[in-house]
Amino acid sequence: MKLHYFHGREPIRVLVMMRQQQRLELFIKPLAEQAWGLVVLAGPDRGRPERQQCQGPWKTLVQAESALRRTAGALMGNGYEARPSDYVVWSVTAQRLSRTIQPDQGSRASTELLDPDQFEPLV
Repeated sequence: MKLHYFHGREPIRVLVMMRQQQRLELFIKPLAEQAWGLVVLAGPDRGRPERQQCQGPWKTLVQAESALRRTAGALMGNGYEARPSDYVVWSVTAQRLSRTIQPDQGSRASTELLDPDQFEPLV
């Protein structure tokens, strides 16, 4: 099994990934004064997001960024290509969904990897 980890030199708060015509957008969003969450949206490249997943909260931005990089690495192993310079189109949806992550749940050091086929449908 080959492990992937998305490497980058700069801090990352948003990442766009593509596989054929399928688009993924990963966002790190502030939840409260000292909490961060990860929102992942998936859908057709020229459409609205069809699936979503929220993770968190984490106490620090570094922990949330690490979760984003682990998730991106797992998706790269599934054939997605990172496109850090691409524009984001679902940022408003991501902001709305980030409000569903409860910052008082306590921080977790999540070791979960995102399964791109296990998104919950948008409500």
